[in-house]
Amino acid sequence: MKNFIFPFLVLFSFYLSSQCVFDESCTITPAFPNICPQQLPNAVVGEFYTTDLTFWMPVEFQAEGFDVFFDQLVVTSITGSPIGLTAELSNPNMVYYPSESEFGCATISGVPLNPGDYVITVSIVANVTVIGVGFEVPYPETFDLYLTVNPGMGGNTSFLYSPSSGCEDLNVSLEALITSDEYDVEYIWDFGNGFSSNQQFPPDQLYDNEGEYNVTLTTNLSSPTYVLNSFDVNYTNVDCWGYDAEELCVDVFGSVQCWGDPDLLVKVYDANGNLVYQTDYVTSTTASWSNINLSLDNPPYTISVWDTESWDQLDFGVQFSNDDELATFSIILEDGSQTFNSDCSSGTYSITADTVLIQSIDASELITVYDSPEIQTILNDDLYIVSVEYDDAISYQWYLDGSVIEGAIDQTYLVTESGTYHVEFTTIDGCQGISMPLDVVKCDDDFIPTLFVSDITLLTTDTDYELEWFWNGLPYGFGPSINTTNNGYYWVIASDDFGCNWSSDTIFYQSQIVDDIDNDGIINSEDDDIDGDGIINSEDDDVDGDGIPNDIDNDIDGDGVPNDEDDSISGYLSTINIFPSAFSVFPNPANNFINLKLLDTSLIHKNATVSIRNINGQLFYCNDLDLYQDFKIDVSDLPNSNYILEINLDLNNLKTNLIINR
Repeated sequence: MKNFIFPFLVLFSFYLSSQCVFDESCTITPAFPNICPQQLPNAVVGEFYTTDLTFWMPVEFQAEGFDVFFDQLVVTSITGSPIGLTAELSNPNMVYYPSESEFGCATISGVPLNPGDYVITVSIVANVTVIGVGFEVPYPETFDLYLTVNPGMGGNTSFLYSPSSGCEDLNVSLEALITSDEYDVEYIWDFGNGFSSNQQFPPDQLYDNEGEYNVTLTTNLSSPTYVLNSFDVNYTNVDCWGYDAEELCVDVFGSVQCWGDPDLLVKVYDANGNLVYQTDYVTSTTASWSNINLSLDNPPYTISVWDTESWDQLDFGVQFSNDDELATFSIILEDGSQTFNSDCSSGTYSITADTVLIQSIDASELITVYDSPEIQTILNDDLYIVSVEYDDAISYQWYLDGSVIEGAIDQTYLVTESGTYHVEFTTIDGCQGISMPLDVVKCDDDFIPTLFVSDITLLTTDTDYELEWFWNGLPYGFGPSINTTNNGYYWVIASDDFGCNWSSDTIFYQSQIVDDIDNDGIINSEDDDIDGDGIINSEDDDVDGDGIPNDIDNDIDGDGVPNDEDDSISGYLSTINIFPSAFSVFPNPANNFINLKLLDTSLIHKNATVSIRNINGQLFYCNDLDLYQDFKIDVSDLPNSNYILEINLDLNNLKTNLIINR
């Protein structure tokens, strides 16, 4: 019997073969062995199925014109059942005795795995005795039963797979479910991704692109089949069959003379010892039988060669001599001609071996792979907003230099500082995506480096930057502090790793305050010629003689007090520095252009000019200034340095520092 092992059939193991019930209406006229029903109830794939068969075994019936007595019924095989269904007989040794009961039964049960129309063939051997003759004859017969298995509504019964969907670079594990102890099982996988396998547990499969992939599995169950085609007895030993009443033999001087030949026949027994085939007898010392065509479905099989004497059995069941056993051996199940040899006989028999496909089961499933998009991070240079052009997301999270930006959970983010930005997002399909990182430079327009004076040291607290100091427009040193050795104008430029730079306010440093610069006995505040050069202060371009022209000198009289806080600038200078509140200059530091924007509209009707000089007073640019609109100046030709930007408004003179840095 064929017996399949499926993991999910264990649930139904409580259905015992002894529970089958026979149907007493399973009789036919004239009497003959019968099985019913021949049309079995329909089954459904994936659903448990059970039905009973009834064997009717009339004690007497006619076979090929002879009245016979039914001694024994042997069920030799039940083939063609759908995979997943098994047949269990009420008598486990597969033998029934009509004299004990004319009815027997079997249960077909299990979970069918494949839809279709099936023919289940039940093969039997009815061992009968011919009434009036006394011969025991095996009578083979087959019965075809019909079963339809309808498609089920459940899932796949051939293989498991997980997961069934996911995002790109999806790994899927698979397992074939159908196994068998009796049949050879072949697995043919096609994973839909260009790969295949023939294993029950194939390697995990990678699906790295979005789409739908059709995974198919063909499960082929096959079995070797053996057929006994012919049997030949080529030699018999007279000592084994002669010298009895039927074959009287005499040994005369070593030469045996017999009156009669042996009546040779062959009997075939299955693994349960049941007689499943018997030839007619041939009266000869040799014999041949062809076209036997006996399927050997229940091995191992045993063959016995006999000289039978039952042909002369008397009506009351007595024969003159016993049958003579000439050979008994096991059939070798190999393709081709085989030999047997015993002390009493020898000969050959032929076997045809083949592999038969019992059933092929096809199953397929779709694996869906969703897109995990790779998208660019985009910067709006005017608004300094980073964004991604991907609308099909259910969540966003922005990162700066690999760290989460708290609260940045929109499709866009307003940049506040330089760094590397990217966004992680979740698509509507549940896939995780990451935008390409983007380096963004955002210079803080409001930042101005701080300066402090301590004795002869200038220092700044902005130590997170690269710091370069300048004196009168010339590079002076690096680091958070410098020692001053010369009087003059100092400032510092702070730079970061992203290329942003900022200039501090300019301060004038004078190492020693001199109340009487020219030592003429007249203090500076009362001296009309502070530097003693013979030019009165009102006409002197350098009142304090420090080498810095008055128009850019923050301490004209050299008393250590900035002009805008000094009450004693000798009274000649009428500069009013209202520039910071009247105009806006940007960007500063500048690269190729600067923009002037009038902030104080009360000045709009004044005549104005704008000029740019270096700290030595050299003029680089001069032009009329249109106060009615923003004014743009091209400074791309000016070298990197510190400059004085001056605006003349009638009698007012406005100045500020301008840094050119590329």
